Amino acid sequence: MYTLKSIAQRSTMLGAAFALVAATLLPAASVFADALNPLTERSLLLSSSAPGFQNTDGSGNSETALNANGDEFAPPGSGPNGMKSGETFSFNVSTDSSITGKAIKAFTLQYCATAAGLCKAPGNNAGDFLTTNRKTNAAALASGDNTSDLDVVGAFTEGTAGGQFQVIVDGVPQTGWSMTQKNVEDPAYIGGGLTGTKNFIVLTNATGATPTTGKNVKIVFHASTNAYITNPGAGAFFVRMNTYNDDNTSGTALLPNTSANILDGGVTVANVMTDSIHITTKVLETMSFSVGTVNPDNVNMGSHGSCDPINVVNGNRLQLGNPNAEYSLETGKAYDVNSYWRLSSNSSGGATVYYSGNTLANTVGDEIKSIGTTAGTPNGGLDYSHPGTEQFGLALVNPATDTLGTGTFDTAWTLSHTTPLVVESDYSQGDGTINSVDPNDPSTNAKFAFDKASLTVPRLIAQENSTVVDCSTAKVRYVANIAANTPAGVYTTKINYLAAPQY
Repeated sequence: MYTLKSIAQRSTMLGAAFALVAATLLPAASVFADALNPLTERSLLLSSSAPGFQNTDGSGNSETALNANGDEFAPPGSGPNGMKSGETFSFNVSTDSSITGKAIKAFTLQYCATAAGLCKAPGNNAGDFLTTNRKTNAAALASGDNTSDLDVVGAFTEGTAGGQFQVIVDGVPQTGWSMTQKNVEDPAYIGGGLTGTKNFIVLTNATGATPTTGKNVKIVFHASTNAYITNPGAGAFFVRMNTYNDDNTSGTALLPNTSANILDGGVTVANVMTDSIHITTKVLETMSFSVGTVNPDNVNMGSHGSCDPINVVNGNRLQLGNPNAEYSLETGKAYDVNSYWRLSSNSSGGATVYYSGNTLANTVGDEIKSIGTTAGTPNGGLDYSHPGTEQFGLALVNPATDTLGTGTFDTAWTLSHTTPLVVESDYSQGDGTINSVDPNDPSTNAKFAFDKASLTVPRLIAQENSTVVDCSTAKVRYVANIAANTPAGVYTTKINYLAAPQY
């Protein structure tokens, strides 16, 4: 009996000891759920880690100071723009809403200079310790003192565009959430230096979301001109995160460490400001311009590249006229002949092509009259081909209409094209017949022009003013007619084409 009594006494003491140990392990009623239910696999991705006083691209252009073309490469939400940044929070929940029956009705994000303890908003603007006359981010940027305070600016609305936010649960975009922001700093923060900026974001939804344990939540803020998050000016910052079963934004209901409705949280994510890497290099000007009588894309010349130069054959000499009569002209029939030019240039301002030359003339000064300086308002009203009337003119035709060659082409090879060059209207209507029953029929007849003054003042024929020119190919068509009284002789001319890139 003694033995049994001793065992019973020892069991009572062991039970008391176990009860004491258990008491030290179990949380008191005042300890909130976030102490045991942290948000896991947390991350914060910034659209820019540049300090908040930086908002320019590599050339110093910004949203308010565009370059000469009206462009800039540091828009809100881009890498170089720390003043107007966006952010993406990602984390997994611990609380299983299907078990607790408690939906997440609010998220809070508090930006602080430290990971725990009293909170001061991150930033280094001069005068942060003052309650009045504190320097704002705008004033700091204007003065160029390279400082900034973190601040949530503007009215974010729900959505996926700039100036909007989005809550995504387990990969599914949510709706019905609203966002508010305010300043939540601790006046008792050791060292002072409070910024007074909006460092506390609250997202609420009366219905809420009900993820199970381990499900992922993303909160995305898309920056715009008027709604954005400004990064602090230097160093690391921390965002304290909590979820709540409460959507009451008044008072202290959703403030950390005061609400009994916290589900998960009591954790932080961190990030740090870094200066951008500035890279400068040069791309030297290049240009390829070839003129000839044979387009390699249209003949069987074996393998060739995607933009080989136009081929020079027989010194670029063209014979215009009847091939059965020593290439002579006739009063009752018009004759034509073709040449090509091809242009590539890496000038961002495009390029312009001109021609320069005289009309057909013989060795004693006799000339075949030019067809006119403007197609539509020509010399004597002759812009179509009129056999029996002296004419010499030129125009561009579509090079892609040529019969393609049968050679082996590289994979990058494409049909010849004039784009992006825009042909001047005077020279853009060369397709059509030159020996029509009705030589003035605009529906089928080609139009030509020629300015003999181009011999000393080159005449514009095609241009592009806003982008690089890549392998633009032109097929030039020349036409000649003679009258019964055109003096006999050998007539020649030399037409020169000139290309001028615009930088």
